[in-house]
Amino acid sequence: MKYVHLEKVLLVEVLLLEVVVVVTKFKKTLFTLLLLLVSIRSSFAEMLEEGKTKFKLLFNVYHQNSDDGNQVFDNSGKEEANVVEPMLFVEHQITEDTAINAHFVFDFWTAASDTKLDGATGASGPGRKEQSRISGNLGVRKEMGDWELSGGVGFSSEYDYRSFNGSIGIQRSMAKDNFTIGLSLQYYKDEVMLFEDLSNPPTAKISEFLPRDIFAASLTASQIITRKDIVQAGLTYVNANKNLESTASSVLVGGVRQAEVLPETRNRYALSSKWVHGFDDTMAMNLSYRYYFDQWDLDAHTIRLAFLKEINDDEDFFEVALRFHNQSSVEYYADSFDTAKEFMTSDSDLEDFSSYELSTMLTSHYDTQTIYGIDFEEMVWNNGITAAKRSNGLIYAYIQSSIGFQF
Repeated sequence: MKYVHLEKVLLVEVLLLEVVVVVTKFKKTLFTLLLLLVSIRSSFAEMLEEGKTKFKLLFNVYHQNSDDGNQVFDNSGKEEANVVEPMLFVEHQITEDTAINAHFVFDFWTAASDTKLDGATGASGPGRKEQSRISGNLGVRKEMGDWELSGGVGFSSEYDYRSFNGSIGIQRSMAKDNFTIGLSLQYYKDEVMLFEDLSNPPTAKISEFLPRDIFAASLTASQIITRKDIVQAGLTYVNANKNLESTASSVLVGGVRQAEVLPETRNRYALSSKWVHGFDDTMAMNLSYRYYFDQWDLDAHTIRLAFLKEINDDEDFFEVALRFHNQSSVEYYADSFDTAKEFMTSDSDLEDFSSYELSTMLTSHYDTQTIYGIDFEEMVWNNGITAAKRSNGLIYAYIQSSIGFQF
């Protein structure tokens, strides 16, 4: 039977949503989503043959636009941004039960609001028309019978934000590998530049690097119910402390721009569930739901429905997915303020809105290819496109393409 397609449904979905990494500077998609995706990926990662190496090169192109961003420094409301992001993933099997892995990201973007902001702060004269970020991660996985241990360290750097992080994880398979449970812990030691003074527009003052700490824990479980069905559940907790404002966000108080002010602590929670069902040898679907809530009184509901169809005898697969998201605003949000308050934000990511997203992806598998005497095995080519619209005016779309192989 070909119900291994159920696992492919999960892996295709993870690949399609890896672009979450791209947009963190512009539209901060819920941080918990990324953690849940990492957990899903690790749940179905298989060890390679000893001595084998696997590569995947992923390329993202992202665009967003809006005229309704009340947080934008120059009062234009424009949130237009364009991002190009190549990503490289590498895994090498050292021994039968031990693998090392790494990924590297280099993205660069253009954003009108960033250019004007940089010019106003004097950070780069007339402003940076292009900016970039580089990040990387190095990790290890080790199997010990029914247990798997993992760990890693990473970094990310751009001119006004930098981060160092570490993670550890433990996972166990039970009931003849039909049930898997895992726990992962992550710690981020970040530094960020923030507004200090906006009292003399169009100039502004930006601080030196200030500390920010983030701790995250994710508990996930998966169960094979039948030869056609898999269910998953997850719980994620994130605690963020110190300097939680954004460099790109300001507020309008009595007609005058001021710095965004937010509490020093934010506890965030997410509960997730997923059902994957195979209709027959050639078609499967998955339905997922996530409920999110946090200390700032924001809560959100997200539903995603996807269908995967084999179109070429186990060689090519086509996926189409719909995603709906609805959230409330944080208690400190307003489009503008008549007088200054203890906490204030006009960040469009923190107001109430609904969003609708449609995505498609084509996955193609190829037989072993020999190039310059090297056998490239299990070659997989993915191409996807996603488009979305928010009720608060933001629209975005991205194209994603990747090629993977091992030798």
